[in-house]
Amino acid sequence: MNRIGFVGHATVLLEIAGVRLLTDPLLRARVAHLRRIVAFPVGGGLTDPHVVLISHAHLDHLDLPSLRRLAPSARVILPRGWARLARRAGLRDVIEVEVGDRVSVGHVDVVATAARHDGHRLPLLPAHRALGYVVEGPRRVYFAGDTDLFEEMDDIAGELDVALLPVAGWGRRLPPGHLDPERAARAVAILGPRYAVPIHWGTYAAPGAHVEDAERPAREFARLAETYAPEVEVRVLHPGEHVEV
Repeated sequence: MNRIGFVGHATVLLEIAGVRLLTDPLLRARVAHLRRIVAFPVGGGLTDPHVVLISHAHLDHLDLPSLRRLAPSARVILPRGWARLARRAGLRDVIEVEVGDRVSVGHVDVVATAARHDGHRLPLLPAHRALGYVVEGPRRVYFAGDTDLFEEMDDIAGELDVALLPVAGWGRRLPPGHLDPERAARAVAILGPRYAVPIHWGTYAAPGAHVEDAERPAREFARLAETYAPEVEVRVLHPGEHVEV
């Protein structure tokens, strides 16, 4: 069975060829000034993944309290420079990667890809490059992490089954280095996957943020993707929902 479950924000549970991969785990109701505005999914697999993929070190993507909830046996793959931080969470099998690096786990390979995003972790730690990942097995899935459009994105295209693309943020504005619904739709046209799943929307909010219609970015992405890439099927998953591919 090959399945994708949206946990919320940038956290997605992939099950491919018997390997469970969890992206950017954020498993708390509050993170710094952010609060979760939807319930956590009910079900197994979140705390015992085989692999954890970390795209960059921002607090809402590399969250130590969330990592401490995971089984210590999980293999963590993350950008170069952050292994020591992940080990502070009690995870022992930590691998730092750069663009183009490939890590094999069971019957899947994880390939690090480029991303356009500031990977700085405030307040004092140095900046390191953000990454995306392509998971290759019986299905080929691209997890973009946090990114804007970038020149090398067309290098990722080709035989993609699913693209997991961020479409929003958590505050009143979306700073540089992110995809909004329109740029995410343009990314779909470049990548050409069979399916596109919007992530990084409707899960956490900053104080004062407009949350009355948390689903709006995902709906807008689906509408625009139909214009930019009508051959791609968009699957909007709410936190806790999954799709088999």
